[in-house]
Amino acid sequence: MKVRLHIVLPILVLLAGAGLRYLDPPILDTARLRTFDILLRLNPRVYDPNLPVRIVDIDDASLDRLGQWPWPRTVVAELVERLTDAGAAVIAFDIVFAEPDRTSPARVLDLWPQTGAVTELRARIEELPDHDDVLANAIAQSNVVTGYAMSHVGGVLPELKAGFAFAGPNPLPFIPSWSGAVVNLPQIEALANGNGSFSATPDRDGIYRRVPLLQRIGENVYPSLAVEALRIALGASTYLVKSVGASGLESYGQEIGVNAIRIGDYIVPTMPDGRIWVHFAGSRPERYVPVWQIFEPDFDPARVAGQIIFIGTSAPGLVDLRATPLNPVAPGVEVHAEIVEQILSGEFLARNDMAGGIELLWLLVFGAVIIYLIPKVGGRWSGLLGLGAIGLAIGASW
Repeated sequence: MKVRLHIVLPILVLLAGAGLRYLDPPILDTARLRTFDILLRLNPRVYDPNLPVRIVDIDDASLDRLGQWPWPRTVVAELVERLTDAGAAVIAFDIVFAEPDRTSPARVLDLWPQTGAVTELRARIEELPDHDDVLANAIAQSNVVTGYAMSHVGGVLPELKAGFAFAGPNPLPFIPSWSGAVVNLPQIEALANGNGSFSATPDRDGIYRRVPLLQRIGENVYPSLAVEALRIALGASTYLVKSVGASGLESYGQEIGVNAIRIGDYIVPTMPDGRIWVHFAGSRPERYVPVWQIFEPDFDPARVAGQIIFIGTSAPGLVDLRATPLNPVAPGVEVHAEIVEQILSGEFLARNDMAGGIELLWLLVFGAVIIYLIPKVGGRWSGLLGLGAIGLAIGASW
């Protein structure tokens, strides 16, 4: 029997390609993510300055005027008070106050030589308020969300400020798990209205595209800083986590896990592990208010009134920079602000659960068609058909 190589070889190539897509090795995932970056750069989310989200920025100019970081907690307390007096809706910290303030009077005294004069001063100085207590009191009078960092090396349980209700199959096995967290001082955490994680893990190339809205320690589920700030702004007390198979949701072969999170009247579609694709708009100066300006006597309160405020830093020296598809050195706090903006605007990105199967079917069908047509119409027309199929796939991706 004569072997028809012009048919057998293309079929072998097609089967090899289909097998590669089915196995989906890291190199293909990386290529898919890079394609996502290109599409996002071509079509970023349109920034809307009317969305009530602002970043109060600990920038280099603020460090020059107010001193090196960390600032005394009394300065942070005054910042909270000024924002509250200006009418800020929520103040969320992309910062964790895990250690006592070393500039508190009693702690400063411990650094001095223990002479007789210092001993005489101690009783009077210890009457002065502790700086951490000053900040805690300011938080108690404000609408504040504290932040914490998840940890794989021990840590403690953060305080949960919200309830969770679950609809559908148990999604816990899909939600990223941690051993504990680096949390705020007890008096600070206890008096905050909200408490959320600012931890996220980049993709294997170091770029942040997908950010968790839910994380867990054991059986306890915890919200991200972004959705916790939104929850407090909306006055909601509970998150509703919907899983595939919940009422009104059909799986159709989808992977069981988180399908969406409801926060007040907002429904946020997620990946099965509770992550969200961030539809970045990119860095915009209108989103930022430098800290130092808030301390100026002529500061206009309208710049922060009614806004969900994230306090973070863009100063390179404080090393909170993240690579995103639109910016290789974006301030980490910007990612939280972008998430809230896209939830409020309803502009979500989602990869359909059946996309992998559709891609494999597309490859097989058009590969088979081209193999069939090559002997009949020749390589030129078959090549044009192949280019058309590629163009159609790119258009569908767009």
